[in-house]
Amino acid sequence: MNIRQKHIKGMRRCILTGIVAVLIMHTGDAQKIIGVGTRFNNSFREWIITTEDEDIRGELRMRWTFQDDWSAWDWRVGDIAATIEQKWADDPNLWVIRCEGVTVNAKTAWSGEFKRWKLNDGNAQINWESKYTNRKEDWEINASGDSPFMMHTYWEGDPREWVVIDEMPSDVSTAMKVAMIFLTLHFSTPRI
Repeated sequence: MNIRQKHIKGMRRCILTGIVAVLIMHTGDAQKIIGVGTRFNNSFREWIITTEDEDIRGELRMRWTFQDDWSAWDWRVGDIAATIEQKWADDPNLWVIRCEGVTVNAKTAWSGEFKRWKLNDGNAQINWESKYTNRKEDWEINASGDSPFMMHTYWEGDPREWVVIDEMPSDVSTAMKVAMIFLTLHFSTPRI
């Protein structure tokens, strides 16, 4: 291999590495969720998901809207899709969230208490809970106060709009974040 061929090979490697780095950075940041709000003011069956990138929006919607079935939901943000299903038809204490090949099992810490959840995706376990017992407007990991992932209503007393603060490490699965967002919305809002 002569010097010119080595130089061209090195340039190709450098350009390819740069392109891959830009793509990884763009997909990681572009779909960072910063908020969720209802599509309609009088219904909690469809949600609009806002990301840091103004061009990428998503949605969370009840799968069987006209059957009034709150046990199955679909999520899409950009090219990321997820399914959210109640594990057993008569038990809202157990949910399964599937996203990007990862399955999160979510169960209440105590049966019938929907403000404290244990999430497990096989690699990590997260305790997701409402910060306060009497109102479900602030949620965080372990209710520690400096959680890397938090949600709170945009306006106090109005569950139609939520702020998402995501400072989770990159090794935390998207499915885990979807689970936290869904559980917050589903168990903090009325069934209308």
